[in-house]
Amino acid sequence: MITKLQLGASRLEDLEVRVLQTFLDKTWMHFGDPEPESENLRLIRYMAFNFIELFRRHSVSYIINRTFQKLFTNKRKTKPSQLDVAEIYSQTNFRDFYYKKGDSLPFNNDSINFIFSEHFLEHLFFDESLSLLRECYRILKPFGVIRTSVPDADLRTYEPPEPLGFPDVKLPFTSPAKHKTRWSVYSLAEAIEIAGFKAIPLHYCNSSGEYIKVKPSDIANSYEDCLDQELIFDFTYIQRMDSLIVDGVKKTSK
Repeated sequence: MITKLQLGASRLEDLEVRVLQTFLDKTWMHFGDPEPESENLRLIRYMAFNFIELFRRHSVSYIINRTFQKLFTNKRKTKPSQLDVAEIYSQTNFRDFYYKKGDSLPFNNDSINFIFSEHFLEHLFFDESLSLLRECYRILKPFGVIRTSVPDADLRTYEPPEPLGFPDVKLPFTSPAKHKTRWSVYSLAEAIEIAGFKAIPLHYCNSSGEYIKVKPSDIANSYEDCLDQELIFDFTYIQRMDSLIVDGVKKTSK
């Protein structure tokens, strides 16, 4: 029985082992990326991205270290065989996913305990994100939780703000890779509240430049009566911890 949903998931074979340990479970449904492109094309895309990062971070050592690390890793790392990949996907539920405003998620009202979305909402326009968050509210059970993670585009102080037009100003807004919304804790928490949830910011930078990190276990009373408490108090399935992370708890009524 599916009780947990991941929105905008990466391909499972690309996830870290610690993440897979959480997700390889038939109670999860993953809506995510289509079949991957060839490894050579992926490597070229990765290297091009790093050269963009060079200009953003103004660090020659950054581009050299990251690019050569990727090249070295690709040569030495054993990639999963087709059988291994097939086995990974047999242990969970995965569907290609593309969302547009007004789409309905294929779940009944009040049927899901927990929703996780990592670095996906920035690829939607604000109105699309709000529409999706409202769908998430519909399908979550009372006291269910949605955990959202996005780039802290403008306010982050732990690294330079995200460049305008990321990942490339020439990339059209019709591209799935384009970042279409620049989130801050203020806009994301507000969108989550508008959708009906109680917003709980966990990792974020505020307008004063403070980088604030809150552990769910430190505010356990905020999650009293919430479902899937083990997932709520666990961060091991989050790959990009230096992000804007905000939870939404479904209240008994809007």
